[in-house]
Amino acid sequence: MRFTGTEPLKTPDIRQPESRYTYTCGHCNTKVSGIVVSVYETPLGTVKWVLCTDCGYGSVLNDGSLYPSMLFGPIIEGLPQEVKEAYQEARNCMSVRAYTACELLCRKILMHVSVEKGAKEKETFASYLTFLSEQGYITPPMTKWVSLIREHGGKATHLIEKPEKKRAESTLMFTAELLRLIYEMEHMASQYIAKTQPEKET
Repeated sequence: MRFTGTEPLKTPDIRQPESRYTYTCGHCNTKVSGIVVSVYETPLGTVKWVLCTDCGYGSVLNDGSLYPSMLFGPIIEGLPQEVKEAYQEARNCMSVRAYTACELLCRKILMHVSVEKGAKEKETFASYLTFLSEQGYITPPMTKWVSLIREHGGKATHLIEKPEKKRAESTLMFTAELLRLIYEMEHMASQYIAKTQPEKET
């Protein structure tokens, strides 16, 4: 399909219902009644540009599919800055269907965390998972994931194949659970202890 010019481009009347669109913003993860800035009708469907009324960022609704989509994975508190940025990037990758990139970032995060907790540098990915398991960071309910994640990491790194959404989702959720156990639980505990400490008498 070729571009047909600007004539099909319309700006909805702000007083009309079609000027609003309810969605969950992929930038701030908030459900909003966004403003439809413009609409473009094409033979393949309708394209809408919508503005989030919470964070102010724009998104594109292409024939019913929103970009960027809502971020996959939970928000984890108490992460070191470099881990936080890498985890956020992995979630962003899922929102734009960059599933292989998500898996590679999760692999990088797990290797970084392992070294931070005492593992040797420049070891294999599988050895880092073994280290985290031996140190007790991988809990019994998570052990079923471990062999799967080992396989995922190898495929994402060495093979060129069709990206798998479900596989990337499971890798990200495993990573999120590990980050929750290693960082968020300690972060929450320290906050709780600080609040419950009795004040010293003067």
